[in-house]
Amino acid sequence: MKKLLINLFLILGVLAIAQNKRFIYEYKFISDSTKIDDVKTEMMFLDTTKDGSKYYSYTVFNSDSLMKVDLEKQLAATGSINVKSDMQKGSVRYSVTKTYPDYKINHHRRLGMEAYNISDDRKINWKILPEKEKIGEWNAQKAEADFAGRHWIAWFSTDIPIQDGPYKFNGLPGLIVKIEDKTGSHKMELKGIKNITGNVDINVFEVKEIAVNSKQFQKVLKEYENDPTKGIKQIQMGGTSIILTGKDGTSTKIAKEQEERLKARIKKDNNRIELDIVK
Repeated sequence: MKKLLINLFLILGVLAIAQNKRFIYEYKFISDSTKIDDVKTEMMFLDTTKDGSKYYSYTVFNSDSLMKVDLEKQLAATGSINVKSDMQKGSVRYSVTKTYPDYKINHHRRLGMEAYNISDDRKINWKILPEKEKIGEWNAQKAEADFAGRHWIAWFSTDIPIQDGPYKFNGLPGLIVKIEDKTGSHKMELKGIKNITGNVDINVFEVKEIAVNSKQFQKVLKEYENDPTKGIKQIQMGGTSIILTGKDGTSTKIAKEQEERLKARIKKDNNRIELDIVK
């Protein structure tokens, strides 16, 4: 009976910690392997509730929220909206959701004008090592695993008994407070924790997602990277005309401009977090 009560208190304690917490990570990454000195930094949130977690970029969320307000003002004033290329800020324009307690993973991202919900059922086979270290304020222990074409070194803390972490990482007996790949190209480290109220809706713009699995998305991604400007020259949304404005302030050069910009971005994005995303 005493053992059952102890276990019950432990379970309740874990649920209490998991509910409505925001774990703030600093994400440093090198997106272009030919420019290893160009290290980008973005602040990422891992919001947890009793039902699961959401991992997303604060920069992108804040930028999209401000853009939505601006576009709504334009629509009210003119009946149309003008999306300028400098409105969107932030490099990490995807999010990852997990459900508790099964830790089902879904990767959410856009390609062109389409939004995808990509299910990922891969399990991470961790090797827990004896090394221990202080990471920030947290006592942590080392673990390693191969995932998505990279070898990862993680530090988890049983001081925070949640089997979760940034991005798709999970499955250790404590929150992952630091993780980086062997090459040092991608590194995420916990910088703070705060309470949040309610469930934050990170979908600023309401979009209908296309559900696919990882293998199906690989095919979609290949097609997109071969023709990234398909379907974005002019968009009609609910009878509203959306014009994508080029650098010259008009839409006359937008197709060429967009094609050059997107192909240049794809070329530079050669060191992505999942090396095996395109085979």
